[in-house]
Amino acid sequence: MKGVALKYFRLFSEKNIDALSHLFDEEASLRDWQVEAQDRVNVLTAMRETFDSVESIQVNVVDIHELRYEKKIIAELEIVIDGNTEESLSVVDIIKFSDEEKILSIKAFKG
Repeated sequence: MKGVALKYFRLFSEKNIDALSHLFDEEASLRDWQVEAQDRVNVLTAMRETFDSVESIQVNVVDIHELRYEKKIIAELEIVIDGNTEESLSVVDIIKFSDEEKILSIKAFKG
């Protein structure tokens, strides 16, 4: 799971929707402080809209914890938009996985 999460953060930073689509379960969901989406197609659409709204996005993993029995990753992140490190976002992602290690849900909290 940790490997999938790290791959997700890398592909998100690359704004690579095609590669990201393979990481998500069909029933995936996404919730953050701006967006809520249900099912893989809508999750990817929401991500594409985010990517289209910025020139660049860089996800830096500050800390990551794997809760294997709960099939969950908790990651503390620093997100830099358009190279503006002075206004980076502190975010915590909670990512739940299916038995096949596909992403079932992402809940992102800004803090």
